[in-house]
This record gives sequence, structure tokens and C-alpha cells, in this order.
Amino acid sequence: MIAFKFLRQGAVGPFSRVPWPEPAGDAPGAWVQAAGSGGVCVDRVHACRVVDLPEWIDAELWTVELDGDVAVDCGKLVADRGRLLARVGAWDDATAAEMAAVCAQRARDAADATAAGGSDDAARAAAYAADAARHAQVALAEPPTAPGHAATAAFIAAHAAALAAGDAGATASERAWQARWLAERLALPA
Repeated sequence: MIAFKFLRQGAVGPFSRVPWPEPAGDAPGAWVQAAGSGGVCVDRVHACRVVDLPEWIDAELWTVELDGDVAVDCGKLVADRGRLLARVGAWDDATAAEMAAVCAQRARDAADATAAGGSDDAARAAAYAADAARHAQVALAEPPTAPGHAATAAFIAAHAAALAAGDAGATASERAWQARWLAERLALPA
């Protein structure tokens, strides 16, 4: 199965700290197989469907091949093993800064909607918008930090949407919008 994986700089797992072997020329990277002693998160490798990407943003985005028993678990794919096929070159610091800016705009729009609705949460929504704007500004000013700021701005926008809607389900709707934005901006298959 073909999927995606966000990794830290140098193709390193963000939580496991496992370095993933990079492809050489046209050949995929070597297989990575989790060697744990229990539980899905220990015994499996993780990857993403397009819809999962906003939850896992990091410095590098890769296309991966998953093999063995592949399942969906808690907003990610889990598999027996995986290997890197190619880096998604369109995901870079500039695109991450662009995503942070788009998410800051969406947080601002949610804050405006919250205020227009006369909600008691207007001050909190304004604080969300200000925080997202700060992350967008730092992402632009300090490009190597942009992926982390994009992840944070996306998180803020998702929660600002829920606040504006008065419904926690709006978080999922905003995350779905972010996934569509990533798919379109990065030319990923939906």
C-alpha cells in the first residue's frame, strides 16, 4: 500500500527517532520493521493517508510503501513494515510557512465569526487568532522552524473552528479542509 510519512530532518522518525533508510536512485529505501514487545504503537510502523497529514506535520514528507498487515488506528496507518519511496519535494519550509499563514487566516476568520455571533468565547477566539498569526510570522521569518509552526497553526485553526461553531465536530471538518489544501498544494493523490 502506498501512503505518506512525515519525518524529522534527515528522514528520522519524530517519535521513535529511528532513521529511515533513504531511497538510492530509483531504488526504494530498505524496509523498516518495528521490533517492539507489545501494542500497536510499539510493534508497527506508522504512516498517513492524505486525510491524516494535518495531524502529523513535520520537516520532511515522504511517499512510503507499507507491507504486511495494514490497518487504520487512531488517525494513522499502522503496518508490519514500511520503506521510503520518494521525498515529496513540494513540502519544504516555504510551503510550511504558506500553510501556517493559511491556517492563521482561517483562525482569524473563525475568531471573527465567534465575535459576530456574540459568543462569550470571543476573547478566547481572538487569542487563538493572535497566536496562530504569531506562528505564521515566525514561520516566515525563520524558515527552518516553519514545519513546527505550520503544525501549531493548523492545530489552532482546528480548535478555533470548533469554538466558532460551538461544536467540537468542527475540528474534524477543519482538519479535513487542511488535508485537502495539502493534497492540492502538494499535488498528492486524494
